Amino acid sequence: MPKLSQPLTSTQVERAKYSQNGKNELNDGNGLYLHLIANGSKVWRFRYNQPETGKRTKLTIGNYPAVTLAQARVKREKFLSLLAQEIDPQAYNEQIKLERTQSNSRTLLAIAEQWKDKKQAEIEPKTLDKYWRSLELHIFPFIGAYPIDQIVPTLITPPIKRVEERNNFDMAQRLTNYINDILNFAVNSGLIAFNPCLKVGKVFKRATKQNNPHITSEEIPQLLADIAKANIEPMTRTLIHFQLLTMVRPSEASQAEWAEIDFKKRLWTIPAERMKAREPHAIPLSMQAINLLKQLQPITGRFKYLFPKRGYNNAPMSSASVNAALKRMGYQSKQTAHGLRGLARTYLAEQNITHEHAEACLAHKTGGNVSLAYNHATYLEQRKTIMQLWGDFIERCSTIKTI
Repeated sequence: MPKLSQPLTSTQVERAKYSQNGKNELNDGNGLYLHLIANGSKVWRFRYNQPETGKRTKLTIGNYPAVTLAQARVKREKFLSLLAQEIDPQAYNEQIKLERTQSNSRTLLAIAEQWKDKKQAEIEPKTLDKYWRSLELHIFPFIGAYPIDQIVPTLITPPIKRVEERNNFDMAQRLTNYINDILNFAVNSGLIAFNPCLKVGKVFKRATKQNNPHITSEEIPQLLADIAKANIEPMTRTLIHFQLLTMVRPSEASQAEWAEIDFKKRLWTIPAERMKAREPHAIPLSMQAINLLKQLQPITGRFKYLFPKRGYNNAPMSSASVNAALKRMGYQSKQTAHGLRGLARTYLAEQNITHEHAEACLAHKTGGNVSLAYNHATYLEQRKTIMQLWGDFIERCSTIKTI
């Protein structure tokens, strides 16, 4: 049994000082005592016999005054209750600490970080950063600290609803997809038995998907006339023509490098890392595209990029430059930069160009998974004729008088 002693008072505890000749222990009874240390510290400790071995041991509770006399007594009563159940208080504290550590390592945020590490080998860093930033803004501040096994529809719905209420329907759907991907990762890692949020996306509104608008083939002469007389930078005007002639995406055109151009073979080869499908894409250059490049070469040929950023010759123009120019020209909701590809593709369809050949001009793959696994044709020779056909058509359109 713990040695009985007169309970301490708050005044005794406050005034107690270390003595070189004394025992420097003030007993409160039932195993609780205040240990006085030479540096002036006062530490609450609990002395007891271990249930299994009967060995005398002690357990530190905390420093005074951070832990008051009353708080130390509450701890003692808890320890005495554990001992009455044959539970070692020290082992109990270690178990609680371990469980807390395990709990912290299984939060949504902690598992998401593991998911992020896995994703780094699967998708582009820029894309993953975009995913992660969305989660940091809209999800983690609200439910990131919750254990992964508590992530259920009623928990994730409120933060996503906040996004939806700002009419950002697309982001709301993206967030549900990200969370589901993280939860599926947790299932596959054996952390949870199943994903309870698989169908939560049905709760949120879906944005009406719109293709990039483009004008008709008959309207191309007017577009070219508008481009010619538009109050825009000459380099932006040239970029529009280059993108139109080559059928590429806005970023592929604005980031084009002189090292990628082969004048002798009349080819522009875009490396895999800059292509959406992550495969290199060789583009036959029509005579119109070659002439454009030869006119551009004396201006920017000494730089890395065909279209350097104004004032920063070591960086490319923004991929949004063409879109911005088209809007200023009055083509908002009528023609986008990306829609120039649709304009070209429509013309090829009108000319009855073979579907596979036309799609290859836009670096699109055709067929199912099986055929794609075996068909690696790029139709380069056929595309040389097609790209020249398109270049000739654009040149003819530029000579047609408009209103």
